Amino acid sequence: MSETVLLLRRVRERSSEGATGPRRKRSRRRRFYPEHRVYRARSSFLDLSEEQVLRRYRLDKAAIAGLCSELGSDLESLTGRSHALPVAVKVTSALTFLASGSFQTATRDTTGISQSAMSNCLAQFLEALQRRAARYITFPVPVPTAGHAEGRFPGVLGLLGSMHVALRAPSENELAYRNARNYHSMNMQVVCDSHGTIINVVAKYPGSCPNAAVLENSALARLLDGARLDGLWLLGDRSYPLKTWLMTPILFPCSPGEEKYNAMHQEALSVLKQTCTLLKMRFRCLDKSSGSLQYTPQKVCQIFLACCILHNIALSRRMPLDLAEGEELVEGSDADPELPVQTSFVQISSEARAVRARIVQRFRESLT
Repeated sequence: MSETVLLLRRVRERSSEGATGPRRKRSRRRRFYPEHRVYRARSSFLDLSEEQVLRRYRLDKAAIAGLCSELGSDLESLTGRSHALPVAVKVTSALTFLASGSFQTATRDTTGISQSAMSNCLAQFLEALQRRAARYITFPVPVPTAGHAEGRFPGVLGLLGSMHVALRAPSENELAYRNARNYHSMNMQVVCDSHGTIINVVAKYPGSCPNAAVLENSALARLLDGARLDGLWLLGDRSYPLKTWLMTPILFPCSPGEEKYNAMHQEALSVLKQTCTLLKMRFRCLDKSSGSLQYTPQKVCQIFLACCILHNIALSRRMPLDLAEGEELVEGSDADPELPVQTSFVQISSEARAVRARIVQRFRESLT
């Protein structure tokens, strides 16, 4: 019986060899590495002048060196094999992308690294900077003030607004990211002080989410709702509801005091608009005119938070915005979606109306 089985097996092997030839064993193809590999030349920011560094990275040499020192524990490679990228190369590669707004294929020409390495550098840099966000973006402890300077809005704790950052259409829940101007974006809530320093950021809501809803679901609203502020409040535009701690414009002013209130409110809130414009000009990746960010919503939020941190660093060191050749600082070049107008049926507490009425009374008295 066994001889019959062996005979049938030999017949099958001969018939298969006659039809397709002898079978060969598959071997795994090994990648060939030359004995002396050639690596691209990596540029260093230390070889550039201070003016070139400011134009390319939006930070000066001392600030970049400080970032390398602070983020070194997170960015330093665990192994020294295969010519691991130094921390300085990772930091400057990420800064180049944030400042230029160009895609990674164009960014690698100025950093001397591949596209895959550029992607890894950016991801590591964003995660390391996000862990340290609390060091650079801090909401101040409310301290009551005795009075206010003449010609200024009294008791301003911060300036509240939103900023839309364009991104590619997500594969899931695409309609939620389409804003009022019919492009996909993330609605970033920003609070800055009178000097333009960013003191609070909420970066996680899609572009279709109204500004009021972003505020209501933020930790900032819960903090201020629980605090009893005496003579301090945020200033916001007409897309936000009036609260005891949030002063908004009067839709239909009907007295000189109310007109004065609106004028001073608009003048104070202009600092926030200038801050958002400067943020887009300093970091072109946030400007829609440079193209939408080709990343997931979560990655776009990381990029925006990193730009806010770097903005505060540049502001604290009083760094000028040195634009590259062909760039211009044009305020309002990329307008955010239209703000919804508050209607009369929006419920506003009587306490909030009383707070605003007292401010209007101050302005009325200053006119007499």
